[in-house]
Amino acid sequence: RVLFVCTRNSARSQLAAALWNQVSKIPSTSAGTHPADSIAKGAIDVARRHGIPLADLSPRRLDQVARDEDFVVTVCDNAHEELPGLGGIHWSVPDPLRLNTDEAFEGAFTDISHRIDGLAPRLHAA
Repeated sequence: RVLFVCTRNSARSQLAAALWNQVSKIPSTSAGTHPADSIAKGAIDVARRHGIPLADLSPRRLDQVARDEDFVVTVCDNAHEELPGLGGIHWSVPDPLRLNTDEAFEGAFTDISHRIDGLAPRLHAA
């Protein structure tokens, strides 16, 4: 299973897990080190524009989700710094909530999508 992690589990990691599930049969989930109360509206909106449902999901804490066998992908610098021994890989995806614009969320979506397109074939081959 692939576990996507960011700090609040309200945008980047949720988008990453949803995108992963569109292209891979390897299961995925997401979590946050300090989860928000809800998924960011901008994340729900950008996912909806691309035909991906996020509205019914909610942020979850990493310690409630993580399994020893997970392949972990941190998608924000803060989570990566908080979890130095977690292994896996790190993607430094800018936080779209900082600008909180449609363009910022679209940029994060595109960035994550390209990274997933590169990672999925490598994990399938492993």
